[in-house]
Parts: sequence; C-alpha cells; structure tokens
Amino acid sequence: MKRILYISQYYPPEVGAGAVRAEVMAQALSAAGYEVQVLAERPNYPLGQPYPGYKNHSYIEETYQGVPVTRTWVAMNRRRNLWEQMVFYLTFMVSSLFTVLQSTQRYDLVIATSPPIFGAISGALLSQWFGCPFVLEVRDLWPDSAVKKELYSHDSWFIRLGRQVEAWLYRRADHVIAVTDAAETIIQSKSGHRRTSIIWNGVNTELFKEIPSDLWPEDAKKREGTFRVGYVGSLGQIHDIESFIRAAKAVEHDSNIEFMIVGDGGQQDQLQNLLETIQPQNVNWVGLKPHEEVPSFMSSFDLAVNPIHDSEAFRSIITVKFYEYLACEVPVICLASGVQERLANTSGAAITHPPGDWKSLAADILRLKNNPNDLKELQSPARTFVERNYSRSSQAAQMVDFVDSLDL
Repeated sequence: MKRILYISQYYPPEVGAGAVRAEVMAQALSAAGYEVQVLAERPNYPLGQPYPGYKNHSYIEETYQGVPVTRTWVAMNRRRNLWEQMVFYLTFMVSSLFTVLQSTQRYDLVIATSPPIFGAISGALLSQWFGCPFVLEVRDLWPDSAVKKELYSHDSWFIRLGRQVEAWLYRRADHVIAVTDAAETIIQSKSGHRRTSIIWNGVNTELFKEIPSDLWPEDAKKREGTFRVGYVGSLGQIHDIESFIRAAKAVEHDSNIEFMIVGDGGQQDQLQNLLETIQPQNVNWVGLKPHEEVPSFMSSFDLAVNPIHDSEAFRSIITVKFYEYLACEVPVICLASGVQERLANTSGAAITHPPGDWKSLAADILRLKNNPNDLKELQSPARTFVERNYSRSSQAAQMVDFVDSLDL
C-alpha cells in the first residue's frame, strides 16, 4: 500500500475552507486504498486558542474521522500583525519538519496545500528527504494576496522574500494543482510550469442544504417579517467587511432589515473598530459557529453578501462560501471581479457589482427586499447549479484519479 503524507496546517475540527478541503481529499484518498497520514497543527484557528480536548497537549497522534492525523506544536496567536503571523507560520514549518524526520515512516508521495505557504516548504524539503514526488496545491496565490490595501507593499522585504519562496516551490514541485482556471494561468505565467491541473473548490451538498427553521439554533432564529442579509466566513484579508457594514448603515432606516455576521478571525479588531466608527444599528455579529451549524445560519438568510477586495490575486479566486450559500438556496450579491464575478453571473443565482461598491449593494438589498419575485427568481437555480458542477465528492474523485495517474 502506497503511503501519502498530506500536509495542511489547518485541519478539522478547525473551521475554514482550507481545513474542510484537506479533510475531504484525505478521506477520499484513504478510501481509495492509499495509506494517508495528515500532518497539521494543534487546533487553534482562527481564534489562536486551543480547541477543547487539545489544551494540554503540544503533540497529538489521533485518528480523526477515519484518517490518521499528527498534530504538531505551533505558537498560537491571533495573527494580528506581520510578526505574529511569521511566528505562527514558521513554528508550524519547523515543528512539522522535526516531527516527520524523527519518525521511522517513509512516504511515496508528499502533498502540501497552501496557504499558509510555509507548510508547503516543509512538504518540498520532506519530499527531497524521502526521494518521492511533491505535489503542491495552491488554493490562494501567495504572496500576491497579501499585497493589497492596509497590508504589505509590493517592494517590502516580506513580499520580496515571499516571491522567492513561491518561485522555489514552483520549481521544486513535480505538479501544481490550482483551484481555478485563472489561478492556473497565473501560476504558469510566473513559472513556466506546465505540470499543472485544476481541481475546483466546491461544497458538501449533503451538509449544506436548506435547513427548516424549527431546527435552527436559538441565535439563528429571527422575528417574523425580518429580512436578513448575511455574511459567513473568516474575518481575513480577502473579505471586504467594511462594504457590508456601510451598506447596513445605508439601509438602517428600514427596521425590518437585519444584517448578520457569522465568523471570526485575525481581522476581528478591525471589524470592531468599523462597528464603533460607522455605528450601524442593524448589525448582529454572532461570532464563530461550529461547522455543522453553519447551514442553519445560512438558511436563515434571505440574501447573502460575498464582498471581496480588489487585487490581481483575488481576481483569480472563488470563495468557498459562495458555493455554500447556493447549496443552502440563498441568493448572493457579490462585490467582486475576475473569476468570482464570472461564476456568479453564470450561476443565475447572484448579482455582481465592482469591489467596494457598497452603494449598489445597499440599493439591491432594498430592491430585492421589496420585490420578492425578483428574489425568488435568483433563488430558484442556486442549488441545482452547485449540485451539477461543484460538489465536494466529484472533486475528491478528481484528486484520487490524479494520484492514481502518478503510478507511484
């Protein structure tokens, strides 16, 4: 039986798109007959605090949902600035290397998913140690995604270093997997790397579906007549929460419209500052919720918002939450450009505006709230679109087919 080392810094019970995707792929490879070993951090993301059951252990070996997982030490923090981020990511890179090198196990394939990119460095070095192929999965173009408003400049030492690391990883990888066609094109243009393929992101349509209101958690319930506009996800670099807050302020004269934010993350201080500065009276921030409860919160939305900052890197991504909203039969307004805009328009279940256009967002919220037939027209094709094109099960099967093709 061929052995695969699957490196993903984030892994369930941690929440987030990267953790969920890694689990789906690892389970599929295990079910296909490969001996998969996941290497991840001690669960703490996104709050920077150890999850229940993991507080008194810096190193854990366990079987999680049928897959062996090694969880290594990491210097936990909220990643609020460059230094906290570097400490967080570099400690995982170092501890993951030492953990594997101290073991007697050998592997026939190393797969590393990025970001964070530093776990991929571990993957590249370990594949050299074992003399086996190295597959790099790029879910988000880094460091390009860090070059945006209020983050890092193009010529900062951190970004220059990141570009050198990125180029080295592309050279070292035997194959690079992208999650959109736009990202694959950028990777090829940067590296001349022709050994690339695409395995799109998607959604677990068995978990994400419309949940009846009598099954919602107490804090997901709403009073009769409320039109709820929602956002679910990490409070991170990609998402333009400010536009969401400003749109809420613009429509607060309608007392039947409520805005809900479900999530937490490294940018929670910025969100708190926005709420204190703009002072909308119609925003309910309920914090982070367990992954299995998220479909209930989404089902409570009449309309979802998917706001993405504008940058070259962000034009190449599609947020996983977009697929999840549609699976729960919730129409979406996207503030986005690039591949996210293209997919939203293709779905028939979304409206798009340029990034940062909170005024158009506010106008559409009022229009759809007052025109239920227009809202229903957007809602109708939502679930069918993702079921046909973007289910997690079909993408996991693609990963198995890809690994089979390597003839290890």
